[in-house]
Amino acid sequence: MSRKLIQFWGLVALPFILLLVPGFSQACSVCGCGDPLASSGSAHPLADSWRLDFEEIYLNASAASDNPFDTTQVESLTQLNLNTTISYSPTDNLTVTAMLPIVNKFWILEAGDAPIVPGATIADTGTNFGIGDVNVGARWFFWQETDFKIKTHQALALSFGSYLPTGNTNLNSPLTGGPIDTHAQLGTGAYGLYLGLLYNHVWDGFTLSANANVVYHTEAFTNNTASSVYEYTFGTSYTGGISGTLKVADPIAAALGVEGRYTNPDTEPNPYFANADGSTAAGQTTWFTPNTGGTVIDLSPAVYWNVSGDSVLYGKVQIPVVTVFNGTQTLSPTYIFGTQFLIK
Repeated sequence: MSRKLIQFWGLVALPFILLLVPGFSQACSVCGCGDPLASSGSAHPLADSWRLDFEEIYLNASAASDNPFDTTQVESLTQLNLNTTISYSPTDNLTVTAMLPIVNKFWILEAGDAPIVPGATIADTGTNFGIGDVNVGARWFFWQETDFKIKTHQALALSFGSYLPTGNTNLNSPLTGGPIDTHAQLGTGAYGLYLGLLYNHVWDGFTLSANANVVYHTEAFTNNTASSVYEYTFGTSYTGGISGTLKVADPIAAALGVEGRYTNPDTEPNPYFANADGSTAAGQTTWFTPNTGGTVIDLSPAVYWNVSGDSVLYGKVQIPVVTVFNGTQTLSPTYIFGTQFLIK
């Protein structure tokens, strides 16, 4: 059996093997899985080179409202991202990255037994457009090994960085005038610090990549008590994935991977706990936000077209195959399309 055929069947079998491995992933229940620096590329850097990436992301998610007195209300969120990522490699071992997200969010709160607007089918809604939380980070390839006889290359890299609180978090509903849901805001209002490892193993025509990351969010930085992110903290998350990429023709490569996340529930002031006189009880001011956090494992096929030696078009879909959420949540497939340019 030829080496390429073995690699092909290895790629086909990869997701079934990896479903036995615990998954990882990112902060809120509508966040994508995988590597925070994925759009900067995982290949070993070339000294004094630039990489420019434009990526579009579409996702849809829903969850039961966090109102414990009306569990029939449902929140739905559709999110569109245009992420522009620029990366620079000053050496053969280091890449620094900045990602600017332009975000469009469509949020609807469907009325339950106690709608905010009496008699309305939609209790609340909001449409937001603007800059989200900027991501800045770096990837340092601290170990590599090359075997020229069998044409293989291995490398380990340390990834680190942070999401910055640049997205607007004070957006209000056109229906009620009050702040819309925390997850429907353009940003988190907090720093999202991350640290991770990347492993690459390259053969002739086949690449295996794996990554694991931790994302820790600080409490939101706002003194506005009316803001939906006031004293809000997104749960710590563990993200990662593993994928194999096979060169099927001269300009075409196909990839198949498993990505996932485990996320702690968010925390916030408990807006529903109070004494008989209306005052909040000491020691009872914070709770785990209902219907947040949990585990997702995605099956992620992708296709790459090397248009020229320095530009690539790609498409990818993250299909949830295992979901173990806290409370009532749903997550549809996430679609990713992009183009990447290498500037030497």
